[in-house]
Amino acid sequence: MMSTSSKGVSLAGLVHADEVSVANGVMGLVRGGNISLKNGGAVALLASEDASLANGYCRWSLAGENASLRRVGAGVVATGNDMTVEQGGGVLVAAGNRLNLTTGGGVALLTGKAEVRHSHLGLLVAGKATLGEGARVLLGTKEAIVLGVTVALVLRMLGLAGRGGRRRPAKA
Repeated sequence: MMSTSSKGVSLAGLVHADEVSVANGVMGLVRGGNISLKNGGAVALLASEDASLANGYCRWSLAGENASLRRVGAGVVATGNDMTVEQGGGVLVAAGNRLNLTTGGGVALLTGKAEVRHSHLGLLVAGKATLGEGARVLLGTKEAIVLGVTVALVLRMLGLAGRGGRRRPAKA
């Protein structure tokens, strides 16, 4: 178990322990079973079980089981099971089972089941989505498929995609 809490800021480049609990800290890479980070940031969190982040930022966060984010900004957040996000969000947010998002946002969210309230999303890909009050999605699953097919067709017509080899110059 690695635990730190101080009035000042704790700094660490690499942290590895079964249980990690950090308050008021800035970390490079944090690796452990269960990770809790409050009032700080990390470049990467790798939790084999659960990850809990509050009041901070994390560029990469991967949790094997569940993740909880409160007032957190993130680059990429992925979890194998359930995720809860309150007053935060990320560029890419992926949950294997369920994603609960309240008063937040994201560029792309991927999950089996989504419950979204008071949030703005660019792209939502979900097996089942419940959009509550104040939820806004730019592209849902159907729109994302149509956009992907359209982009592929345009690139194909322009000759930028779909060919295995290089073009041969024409002979004179």
